Amino acid sequence: MKGLYAITDCDRLSTDSLLAVTEEILRAGVVALQYRDKSGNHARRKYEAAELWQLCREHDCLFIINDDLQLAVLTGSDGVHLGREDCDCKTARNELGPGAIIGVSCYNSLGMALAAQEDGADYVAFGSFFPSPSKQNTVTAEPDIIKRAKANISLPVAAIGGITPANCRALIEHGAD
Repeated sequence: MKGLYAITDCDRLSTDSLLAVTEEILRAGVVALQYRDKSGNHARRKYEAAELWQLCREHDCLFIINDDLQLAVLTGSDGVHLGREDCDCKTARNELGPGAIIGVSCYNSLGMALAAQEDGADYVAFGSFFPSPSKQNTVTAEPDIIKRAKANISLPVAAIGGITPANCRALIEHGAD
């Protein structure tokens, strides 16, 4: 997985706006979309996930569900992204099957990335590299963690957290996929 990996901002967008913005970014060539909605509104989440899955299919984009293994199973998504409070990779793999994509947040920890690789993750993510309007109280990561991870693991490395066209160059130069 190499290229732009977008994460939805469901806290600040209505469903209609979310779908419209997602259509725009998919047309721009995003390779993976992560659906992240922490609202707890299960009906909304199921509806949005189904609609986003369809948009991703139309644009040949991977569709990943954040933190919710059961929603990933229900929607038939391409995979799930796991944080430190979620199930482990082996549980996710058992539920989703061998072809699923499983990503793991490693924050600023190379040790977590090594463990994720050992547990069968398909990619790891580091960050937050910059302040993010969608997530408060984040762990701060420095770009050097990307270079260190690339030297020690064979998985793709995603960079997350407040990334914009104006600040992404250092992350790319350090090897972010």
